[in-house]
Amino acid sequence: MKIDERIRKLERLRGKRIVLRGVRTNNAQFRGRLVERNGYIVIEYRDDKPGYFWHYEIIEELLDLVEKGSRNIILYEGDYQYMDVPLK
Repeated sequence: MKIDERIRKLERLRGKRIVLRGVRTNNAQFRGRLVERNGYIVIEYRDDKPGYFWHYEIIEELLDLVEKGSRNIILYEGDYQYMDVPLK
């Protein structure tokens, strides 16, 4: 399934708009972040190299977490930092 199709499916499932945002950071370990707000879910992913599409893997991983009900997570190389518990 394409990323756009998957996002639309998850928006219907969760009842919230999903916003993708590429970010640049000095933290070499940062991979991405998932933050749920009242009316939307923000997915931020490290996008240091314009023109490369390696960030699709990070987006897919964050979408997997949205699908599992996760609300607030930061991904680092080889690790997760959970900031909240999944919705049940």
